[in-house]
Amino acid sequence: MLSQISTAVNLDPAPRPTVASQTIADRSPIGTSFRFHRPRGPLCGRGYCFQCEIATPQGRALACQTEAAVDTLGLRRDLLRPLGRLAERFPPWFYERRFLRPYRLSGLGLHVLRYLSAAPSLRDVVREASDDGRRYTRIETEKVVIGSASAEDGAYRVDLAEGRLAFGFYPDRTLGVLDRDGVKEVRFERCVLGTGSYERLPPIAGNDLPGVIGFGALEVYTRSGAVARGTRIAVWAPGGTHQRVRAWVAEQQLSLAWMGDRAPTAILGRRRVEGVTVEEDVRCDFFVVGVAQPAIELALQGGATAELTNDGLPILVLKAYPEWMEIQGAAAAQTSGVPDVRADDAAFACLCEDVRVGDLRQCVEQGFAHPELVKRRTGVMTGPCQGKLCAPAVLATLRRMGVDATATRARPLARPVRLEELAAHA
Repeated sequence: MLSQISTAVNLDPAPRPTVASQTIADRSPIGTSFRFHRPRGPLCGRGYCFQCEIATPQGRALACQTEAAVDTLGLRRDLLRPLGRLAERFPPWFYERRFLRPYRLSGLGLHVLRYLSAAPSLRDVVREASDDGRRYTRIETEKVVIGSASAEDGAYRVDLAEGRLAFGFYPDRTLGVLDRDGVKEVRFERCVLGTGSYERLPPIAGNDLPGVIGFGALEVYTRSGAVARGTRIAVWAPGGTHQRVRAWVAEQQLSLAWMGDRAPTAILGRRRVEGVTVEEDVRCDFFVVGVAQPAIELALQGGATAELTNDGLPILVLKAYPEWMEIQGAAAAQTSGVPDVRADDAAFACLCEDVRVGDLRQCVEQGFAHPELVKRRTGVMTGPCQGKLCAPAVLATLRRMGVDATATRARPLARPVRLEELAAHA
């Protein structure tokens, strides 16, 4: 629902308690993963990682956007976890040995999917959802500003904090926007993107445990009272931010168990974070990620190109973009600011689909030496987060193995949206 989406960026100095903040306070998992049924907890606090999806009487929802007073279904131990432990012994494609032959035809299918499929027009997307065209509005403007970018007078502004969601670029400089009044087709001449950034998880063992959390999410949950004074945190962040982090930790009366720009070798714990391994084991309640991946999916849909950085921990950054596009803020970052991390085969490259670094290695060794092939064989970058969490980790792993690490195609929608919302039903 848009009413839920619009609360993803909460500017209230004292945010209302959510289902996610409740589980943070209880130090309990919020659900389990798709394939292995591993315990998972809130990560981003902004509604894009989809690690906190829950069932409610009204349907599926994100716990970080659902008030704590709402009844939830299924916040209990997953009885399929023993089956998940068995599944961990097999790669994601173990069932394909009988059903996907002959392998030689896979290249033809890839060609069709990559080059013969075209993005539909925005109006076609809406028509597929419903024949009812109510509340579909076309707007023409000189300049559109997306996210936290600075806006000029007269510019059409699209910001989640104001209840407007930019869900995709379409041909002829058209932006799809969803707000409480319905779907907007915004035609523009110039566009400024201030889409921010996402957490860049380290490829180390235990990186999927509940208690691994973004620094921004920790700020939100601390303001809501979910994080108690004295809570021990370990922070992985660029050196230039350490002074600010220390000041914030002191202000909130938390306990800084460890902080560094060089990632730990492992995150410890069974059902949640219990510590990290650096030179020795350090006990903590949360592993906080302060390393960012620029949010560039909208720019890529608009014709920009991206590449992996070569200095430090690789992230995907914009290499070039159309003359009518301007990038501001964290989305324009060109470095992660931290040293590279030795990837552990047991680490999760893709949290949504439970794909590990070791699975990627096996995939390449079997001859699937292209990001698009790896994507289709393992499922990486196809989950609800749409590659926001995993794309840089996946591509960095492939590059280390000598594989072309070009970013895969970015098509609308840039963020999951219900078809009933696109159809503009009340």
